[in-house]
Amino acid sequence: MRTSAPIGPVSTRGIAVEAAHMIREAIMNGTFQPGEELREGALAESLAVSRGSVREGLSILEREGIIRTGWHRPATVIPVSREHAENLYRLRAGLERIAAQGAAERARPDCFAAALEGLRSAVTDGTTRSDVVRADLEFHDAVYDVAENGPLVSAWQAIRSQVRLYQLVRSSEPERGYDSSLVVEHSRYAEILTSGDAGAAGRYAEQHVESALAGLLGRLGE
Repeated sequence: MRTSAPIGPVSTRGIAVEAAHMIREAIMNGTFQPGEELREGALAESLAVSRGSVREGLSILEREGIIRTGWHRPATVIPVSREHAENLYRLRAGLERIAAQGAAERARPDCFAAALEGLRSAVTDGTTRSDVVRADLEFHDAVYDVAENGPLVSAWQAIRSQVRLYQLVRSSEPERGYDSSLVVEHSRYAEILTSGDAGAAGRYAEQHVESALAGLLGRLGE
């Protein structure tokens, strides 16, 4: 007779995931800056959870690539750099091209209406920069969802938090007309995706990411 294998308590995993979420949002809203140390004890006290839950939460964020840890060293938020940005956005451009091509083959006319409306609302309602970036990435989430490619979605999720962090760096002091151009660019992106032209969609996706990288490098300086 087969016996049930022991498994860990669900509550512990839930606490760790919630701790990861709260630390992630603190990084994204600027409470913790790139390169800053994250002390387990202080985090545990602030979040009112055990150090073990914090440690597990930090492991989640390390897998997402937004913190680094080392033997007998505190976790730190990743420092931003031109080299890392270029490598990250080069990878993103390739993933986005494949996603756009797949989405163009499956998209319905209204596929991206909700995501576009969310982006317009974030831009026009005077919400925070974090909300604008969140709405921006939710549009891209929709592209991956429509593409219906499981391994591709997993690859996107593996770098999404890093992209979010860099997008926040880019938009922290947006250039004139940045928000309005954001809506225009994504509206055009949606039009191409729903046209059914996979080649055009792939090319636009790469150009879109390359444009984002150029703006980001301008913010990072030399």
